[in-house]
Amino acid sequence: MKKLKKYLSYAFRVPMFIVLLFIVIVYGLPALGKDAKVDEYAIVTAIGLDKGTGDEVDVSLLTFVPVAQQNFAEKYKVVKASGSSVLEAIDYAGLYLGREVGLNHVKTVVINEEYFNENASVEMDYLTRNKNLALSTSVICTDAKASEFLETVQKMDTESSIKVDDIIDFNNKFIYSTESTFETFYKGLYSKTKSSLVSFISLSEDIDEGVTVSASGEGSGGSGDTATNSGEESQKTILNDGKSILCKEASKVALLDNTGMQKLNLAKGSFDSGTLVINNFTDDVFHNARLTFDIQNINIKRKAQFVNGVPVVNMSIKLYVKLLEAKEEDLEIKENIDIKNISKEAINALENKVKSSIKDAIDILREYKCDILKVYTLLNNSHPNATKDFMKSLDDEQDFLNHVIFKVSPKIYSV
Repeated sequence: MKKLKKYLSYAFRVPMFIVLLFIVIVYGLPALGKDAKVDEYAIVTAIGLDKGTGDEVDVSLLTFVPVAQQNFAEKYKVVKASGSSVLEAIDYAGLYLGREVGLNHVKTVVINEEYFNENASVEMDYLTRNKNLALSTSVICTDAKASEFLETVQKMDTESSIKVDDIIDFNNKFIYSTESTFETFYKGLYSKTKSSLVSFISLSEDIDEGVTVSASGEGSGGSGDTATNSGEESQKTILNDGKSILCKEASKVALLDNTGMQKLNLAKGSFDSGTLVINNFTDDVFHNARLTFDIQNINIKRKAQFVNGVPVVNMSIKLYVKLLEAKEEDLEIKENIDIKNISKEAINALENKVKSSIKDAIDILREYKCDILKVYTLLNNSHPNATKDFMKSLDDEQDFLNHVIFKVSPKIYSV
């Protein structure tokens, strides 16, 4: 007791101790009687947009509601609201929840395909003006109602090891898919040709492929990527098979399948992982074989020039590949084949494949007048005056790709 009195006597002679004690009394004790701050918020991780009644928009919010208990818990739910604008509908959703809606953690915005064609840029503009939403927020389009899509996602978030973020973000690395965010959408929209790409993910009743969860949400976890249900309830499938929407002035002009996206991304060089397949190939080693090559690395250099007033884009491509599988006519599969010195025939076949794919990609962009390859930017940065004169000479500036000559020079290397 004497030691305690001695310590207290010494402490009260120290000014900082008195200040600390004052802070604890004024701020600490009242805070003990308050509800936890976490009880005031509903955290939104995804937003869905659908066509509402009249001029209204239906907004769905995939939220988790933090619950401050002895054991911290999260309750996932999809909250729906309608309003004359996206932000008004979000405000109404906050009233329904009885909590403030937090948008800082939104990773994905899902838009119904039909509604996307009607009003995509307007509604997305509402969201991009919200300071809490990052430009890196993913934007995807779906053939189902966005609310149904998020309800299916909610079952995955609570019952499956696979999250919707994995399905979207991981596939962005592949040659079949594309990066689709607020930033890329608006950069394309406000470019010279007003063109952009948006990822397309399907939701259907077909459970033969894709990531499946029970519609009722009462299923038990299956193996791998499936949650099954023993009852008769319907099941939903989320399928990302590499499709993307090609947009012109924020409206869909074409739905590209994974083959089209492979060709387009091969021309862009914007992927981390991909494959090239050669069918019916014959040389001294193989007979009528299907060869599957893994793309290890790709390097594309583009150079623009004007020849007699005509723009010419030279594309020099270095492609590093490795043979992963060879399947011959007799169904024999040959693996682990050493092809460090692959035949000239194989190299020629790969180079022709690359040339053909890039030609097909350019034909698609010419047909829909969409400059996804940023050809105009390349021309204008390299030769601004010549580009200006060239564009003035055209009857339709949006159709300038049809007047550009592309020279593609691929070089294939085995690793």
